[in-house]
Amino acid sequence: MSSIKNLIVIVASFLVFTTTVNGQALDLTTGQANITDKDQISLEHLFFDNNFYNATIQLNLDGTYQVNQVETLSLAPIAVYQVTFTSSWSQQTHPYEYPIGSSHFSGLIGATHNALVNFWQSGEIATNGIENMAESGSKSLLITEINFQIDNGNAQHLLSAGGIGSSPGEVMFTFEISQQHPFVTLVSMIAPSPDWFVGVSKLSLIANGQWLEHLVVPLFAYDAGTDSGTRYTSPNRDTQPKASIQRIETLPFLVNSEVPSIGTFTFERLE
Repeated sequence: MSSIKNLIVIVASFLVFTTTVNGQALDLTTGQANITDKDQISLEHLFFDNNFYNATIQLNLDGTYQVNQVETLSLAPIAVYQVTFTSSWSQQTHPYEYPIGSSHFSGLIGATHNALVNFWQSGEIATNGIENMAESGSKSLLITEINFQIDNGNAQHLLSAGGIGSSPGEVMFTFEISQQHPFVTLVSMIAPSPDWFVGVSKLSLIANGQWLEHLVVPLFAYDAGTDSGTRYTSPNRDTQPKASIQRIETLPFLVNSEVPSIGTFTFERLE
């Protein structure tokens, strides 16, 4: 990451096409840096001097570099989306010990935010807010964590909606998102379960310099790493110390040597 940050500083001079500027003026929190090849880095949706840019940097074997492309982006500063949470989780899709008559999902909770925030991520330790959400469906601690980031300017909108009372099922809501906070994090508890949940983390709704019109995200079960139960109705057994968040690829979600999704988030941009 340090090498990417150094390259970001370099790119700042090219975005103004005049003289070298302080690299800190280039705001990477609005976009993403991707290594697209062993010697090429793409920088997407970067904010600088009241404009947004995409850039591609080519690294040379002699240690020099060149900027192959700088594109000034033109897209609406705010977009409105409808997200539909569709649960396909059922006895037919996941027959092993499926909790007939009690399968459901807790209320949706999340935020729009910039790249400085990770409310949860696979391989990392769950926050107290994620732990409570995954174990009991409670939103309160996660709302506190989100509001803290809103106050700090790293998040913009709290997202909160209903859950799915009986799976399979569906729930939807609309939300607003801005260029400077273009990422979405959204989660829901799988119930009953020890500490399992579905969701997306730091999902950008901008691609190739444009707001996405339609995006379908398959959902898989994650273990929050805070309860050691292995079955839907296992008794509470705190994991001490906490383990990292991991996608579950074993029973009860393993079906015929595959792990089928248990639902989708569908993001539709509204006019």
